[in-house]
Amino acid sequence: MIVPRLAIFIDGANIDTPAREASIRINYVRFHAYLAGTRNVILANYYDSKTHHLGKNAFYKNVGEAGFNVILGPAVRYGKQKEIDVQIAVDMVSGAYENRFDIAVLGSGDGDMAPVVRKLTSMKKEVEVASFDDPSGRQFAWSLKSSATRVRDLTYDTKKII
Repeated sequence: MIVPRLAIFIDGANIDTPAREASIRINYVRFHAYLAGTRNVILANYYDSKTHHLGKNAFYKNVGEAGFNVILGPAVRYGKQKEIDVQIAVDMVSGAYENRFDIAVLGSGDGDMAPVVRKLTSMKKEVEVASFDDPSGRQFAWSLKSSATRVRDLTYDTKKII
């Protein structure tokens, strides 16, 4: 039996902000295991913005120790991340083009990521999206859900990742 090669791409702000708002503290070791299951993880990237905040840098160290490559883009400006979504998209498409993985897991609910998900599925890659949602559906965009091969609503699987 061939075990599919899995690549994980986590948009840190898009996962951590709704988790924090719901008073959920993600255990990134468990989160990595939850996303991987029995599949062969060839790549696990966590993306966020550079900071001088000591607590946030300690957090990044813990995420790295949990098995993620921590990739930090430019510092937050005007309360917004810069260049992170584009970096994730570039890494996903280039990895698919180079045939480095069979399945991509995107940890994000951001509808801006729907085009990259559609591109990967057109390249015959499976794409799972994982994010938290709220009753209004604001945190997990329908465009992203409807583009993916599989959807994981972390709201219902919280006990598996804390």
